[in-house]
Amino acid sequence: MGVWGPNLYQNDIAIDVRDYYKDQLTKGKSDYVIIQELIKLNENILSDCDEVPVFWFALADIQWSLGRLDDFVKKQALFHIQNKHDLKHWELENPAQAKIRRKVLSDLEQKLLSPQPDKKKIVQRKLYNCDWKIGDVFAYKMESDLAKEKGIYGHYLLIHKIDNDYVFPGHKIPVVYIKITNSNNLSNCINEYEQLDYIQIGFTRYEDRFLPIDGKRPEEDIAEKAKLKYEVDKYGFLPQFRLKLLSTSKRIIPKKLIFIDNILTFTPPPKEFIPHNKLSIPASSWRNFESMAIDRYFGNNLHQYQIYASTIK
Repeated sequence: MGVWGPNLYQNDIAIDVRDYYKDQLTKGKSDYVIIQELIKLNENILSDCDEVPVFWFALADIQWSLGRLDDFVKKQALFHIQNKHDLKHWELENPAQAKIRRKVLSDLEQKLLSPQPDKKKIVQRKLYNCDWKIGDVFAYKMESDLAKEKGIYGHYLLIHKIDNDYVFPGHKIPVVYIKITNSNNLSNCINEYEQLDYIQIGFTRYEDRFLPIDGKRPEEDIAEKAKLKYEVDKYGFLPQFRLKLLSTSKRIIPKKLIFIDNILTFTPPPKEFIPHNKLSIPASSWRNFESMAIDRYFGNNLHQYQIYASTIK
């Protein structure tokens, strides 16, 4: 448990409980359901005598503040205040701040025993679920100044949905491959689909294939993943082709997209490295989509990035 002070929300557990409770309310869940979810998600904390009081203190506090204090939650919080285990823990571990903690818990006790405010209305957050199906292919015509400068004005980017992911606070977004046409003729793109180039979105160095995300180990077991075979390209890199499109509302998806077909059988990119955690898949907004795709095509596919010049074997 990360703790940096004696106040109620100066530790990770209290903040996580408070934020989870508030976030789930905006999704339209009932208080009962959220409480049960929190209990299930925090079984380890609830079995730790030093951490369990913090859980109930935070939950009772935020519920009272929103006029939603549950009787069971109130009973648990008051029990842990009155048995003084948390306070004794502070007196043992940090006597200098135990006096502040005593005041914090006394104030919380008085708060929980007082009439709570009227139940506050929670504005429910609307989450967008992109309705593209797995296999859907859309054409995006390149018409930017950058496309003109690069000599590919009027060519198309073919966006092929292959998976789903979620982005805060819960929007469902597509994970895609991108191909690029050789001309501004779209009529034969399906017949020629297998021959068209995948745009390489990025690369991972072989030695970084298990690099932790945000300081945490990947969810998958590293020992198991190490058994997989990885094919590096001629520069010693593991090429990545997957991209998350930040389609968080219908209005931001370009209206000029042309639905082409639904393709479920296709040859995947050669030597593709699939990140072990979807958090490692690059993401792009629609605003930057075209410039990003052009930059990656010339930089990675045509090896114009400087890093390729310095790693030729």
